[in-house]
Amino acid sequence: MQDFNEYSKQNENSNQTEEQTNLFNLVNSIASKYNGKNQNELLVAIYNEAKKGKKAGTLTNQDIDNFASMLSPFLDSQKRTMLNKLVKELKNI
Repeated sequence: MQDFNEYSKQNENSNQTEEQTNLFNLVNSIASKYNGKNQNELLVAIYNEAKKGKKAGTLTNQDIDNFASMLSPFLDSQKRTMLNKLVKELKNI
């Protein structure tokens, strides 16, 4: 029998699109690699991975927008401005 946490995780995942799940997994992967590092190192890593995905055609502008809207509420105004600048740069690749 499943416990409630496992059941909840499965229900949450079933409501997400495949792109959202992939994006979430990518961010988790990068975050775990850079656990304990500073924000700038993490931001550079996310940007570089997004740039690779954009060039490879596996990351869409909609994916970028989804990521930014997911992350934005956790940032202060200065970091949100930086995020918006990076989003614009990535969309132009």
